Amino acid sequence: MKAGMSDHNQRDALRIPVKCKVKIRPLDFGPAYYGHCTDLSVTGLTVETNYVPRPDEKFDLFVMPPLDGAGPREPLAVRVKVVRCHQIEQGAAYELGLFILKVIR
Repeated sequence: MKAGMSDHNQRDALRIPVKCKVKIRPLDFGPAYYGHCTDLSVTGLTVETNYVPRPDEKFDLFVMPPLDGAGPREPLAVRVKVVRCHQIEQGAAYELGLFILKVIR
């Protein structure tokens, strides 16, 4: 880690701002949760959701393609690990920093 830099600025990969819906599927086959991806890189992403994960929890995440894009219509499916979780709205919304462990499809 570099001294004097915030955690947000210590990332090695360039983050691209996006606005895509996501589906969170816990590995224990519990209920699905939903949210929005706010940025994406080759190594990770940031998601806003009402789901509160455990520290270092792993789960499958499906990032839906933008509705206005001309690209693929299939969601990006990845297995991720929680790196950070910050409350952004009292009891209602959380920002998750996620590390991509594996691309499923």
